[in-house]
Amino acid sequence: MNPKLLAFLRENGLRADATEQEAWDYYDKLKEDGVDLPGIDPGQRAAAPANGAGNGEGNTTHAAAGNGGGEGRRTYSQEELEAIVEQRTVQAMGREATRRASVQELIDVAGVGDLDGGAFARSLLDNPDVSRERASDLIFTELKKRNVPIGTGAHVGTEAPEKLRAAITDGLLMRQGIPVAEPAAGARDFRGRSMIEICRELLEASGVNCRSMSRMDIAGRAIASTSTSDFANIFSSLVGRSLMRAYDEWPSTWRPFVAITGANDFRDIHAVKLSGAPDLQGISENGEYKTAIFSDAKESYRVITKGIRVPLTRTMIINDDLRAFTRVPQLFGVAARRMESAAVYSLINTNGAMSDGTALYHADHSNLAASGGALSSTTLGAGRAAMRKQTGLDGESIDVIPAFLLTPVALETTAEVLLRSTALPDDNKSAGVYNPWAGKLTPISDPLLDATSATAWYLFAHPNQVPVIEAAYLEGEEQPYVEEQVDFNSDALIIKVRHDFGAGVVDHPGTYKNAGA
Repeated sequence: MNPKLLAFLRENGLRADATEQEAWDYYDKLKEDGVDLPGIDPGQRAAAPANGAGNGEGNTTHAAAGNGGGEGRRTYSQEELEAIVEQRTVQAMGREATRRASVQELIDVAGVGDLDGGAFARSLLDNPDVSRERASDLIFTELKKRNVPIGTGAHVGTEAPEKLRAAITDGLLMRQGIPVAEPAAGARDFRGRSMIEICRELLEASGVNCRSMSRMDIAGRAIASTSTSDFANIFSSLVGRSLMRAYDEWPSTWRPFVAITGANDFRDIHAVKLSGAPDLQGISENGEYKTAIFSDAKESYRVITKGIRVPLTRTMIINDDLRAFTRVPQLFGVAARRMESAAVYSLINTNGAMSDGTALYHADHSNLAASGGALSSTTLGAGRAAMRKQTGLDGESIDVIPAFLLTPVALETTAEVLLRSTALPDDNKSAGVYNPWAGKLTPISDPLLDATSATAWYLFAHPNQVPVIEAAYLEGEEQPYVEEQVDFNSDALIIKVRHDFGAGVVDHPGTYKNAGA
């Protein structure tokens, strides 16, 4: 065989100990792949041992056509042969670099780079016969053999799957127009991909060969393999982030005047009345401290659970319907906020009886105006005086200071003008009359109050002084909880949202009501 041809073949991956017949077979394989060295004729195979050494003058003769004779032959100079070999070598190196990069991507995604100290990865990278498809099959087989969950890779190789999961999640959020402050690397690549394409990407990353699978097969396999892939985690995260964005952005007007706590379980929560805290006592000569005795308080409430679920079916994946994972969760987030607001404001609107058998707002509690009066400087003054004169359970003065003015939205503007004007806005008052309420109270309005009365208004103390209403989240989780599971009866991935929240009245001195006029 011509030495230059032999060198060319070895540059392109031919084993150094290959026989001449193996070399010619390898050359045929290269030609099938589009790699060829001009001037080589199949007829040279028989003559190669006798005349493959050249003409002795630095030039080598190659047949231009397969006629077996000297006619039509062309003589290449040494420089021409070297240029041809260099060109083909560069092309082969480019193809090999592309192959290695493709295989390395699979290694990173599967997290197998450190298996056997890196030997497994090197066996894939260093073998030019291992294509991307072959590498995928080998990785899948290796992980299965080692009993490693598909999609998690080796025990130390979880970074790549996490990056892929983050990129897909952020890309899908961006696709639905949901802002992502700092998108994960690669997120924009997934922004334009359909759900079926993403399912294929995830399955192939976990070692599943999808080349012969239909769209329905891919969708079904993605759902069915949620226990061993990132599919469920991605869409659960998509639901959770869409939901929490809406949950966080929806107004919670009640939070400033309500005390927040946590509940360990669903049993009754018994409130401690701060209005019943005893006074500090003198210390005896021997340094003995007296034991505090709290007045009995029997107000209680409990956390309740509300929730809903949404299925992801194969049909939704094929139809590329992302609404169930973006728009619907946003509605769930708003619903969770509405659940909280309804629980709090219903306590005010219903004015239910407390443990003493008396309504929250009642003359016996000294927190209800004897007759309704329009919101004004005068009526506010009467309300403040009533609150500051409140006493604790044992008759001690507790000097409750109002901090919030709560109104229906029908009185929102009136409240803002009264509380933020430099001059007193009452009728027949000059612009020079000082407004004693400027900046003294924080105005809060909510439409849930309008449903009961468009004229009633309320004063509330800060919950750190005397809480009136207390709200609790289960185990301190101040947000809805999202989880996923496969429903084998319907071939669907079920995303479930639940919210554990409760609210109750705990004391009455910290609030005052005027029915308005």
